[in-house]
Amino acid sequence: MALPESKTWLVDGFCRTTRRMVSKRFTSFGVQFARPPETLVPPNHSLVVMANHIGWWDPIVAMLLRKAYFSDRTFYAPIDAKALDAYWIFRKLGFYGLELDTYQGAAAFLRSSREILSSAQSSLWITPEGRFVDCRDHDQPLMPGLAHLAASTQSVTFVPLAIEYPFWEEPKPAILTRLGNPITFSPDQSKSECGRILHAALRTAQSELARDVIDRRSEAFTYLIAPRGARLSWYDTARAWGAWFHGKPFDPKHADISQNTQS
Repeated sequence: MALPESKTWLVDGFCRTTRRMVSKRFTSFGVQFARPPETLVPPNHSLVVMANHIGWWDPIVAMLLRKAYFSDRTFYAPIDAKALDAYWIFRKLGFYGLELDTYQGAAAFLRSSREILSSAQSSLWITPEGRFVDCRDHDQPLMPGLAHLAASTQSVTFVPLAIEYPFWEEPKPAILTRLGNPITFSPDQSKSECGRILHAALRTAQSELARDVIDRRSEAFTYLIAPRGARLSWYDTARAWGAWFHGKPFDPKHADISQNTQS
């Protein structure tokens, strides 16, 4: 069967546009890793990144992470078939229709996903909760298609991705993420066992990310978009004038945030 269309040059161009959009709407984009990103996936393995599904920004977060850390891998992601009809440009960006409420739709998802993962240069980004779920709700089951995929594919590495959009000291939220420990499966592992392992891995990554988010440990992240402050109208204008009057530089950040930045 034909692979979904994913034009890398178009995906990368879309990432440049969305990075600017993210910079305007978020104060920073932080990433942390359970292990160094270059060691997450063997070169002869295809990649599945499974993320919690917290909001509208999740696919854009996925695309920017792929560009930053897995740029040698082609981007693919399933998306609700109705949404794909509404955002037709996504058809050129590696997105393919998902209709899991029918047997035929589930079977089509598995066929397309297996074909994608037959290439070691592929990366498949999935939100297996199947709907928007609060990042602190760890009871939501994962849709069974992911476990089916894990039990029926070889030479594939699964990596959990935890995402949060917290408000800290600034008026805009941050994007904070964690790529957890990679998982591989052997041919003799059952679908139910794969499902339990995948669910536990995702929830563990979320709990580890939540600990640093709750503690506001900004130093625990590498930043794709560095933390920065935003001026709050007349108040920060007055602060800027006061700094100038005393011969000091003005920094609009409302807290001292350490920066570990990746360009």
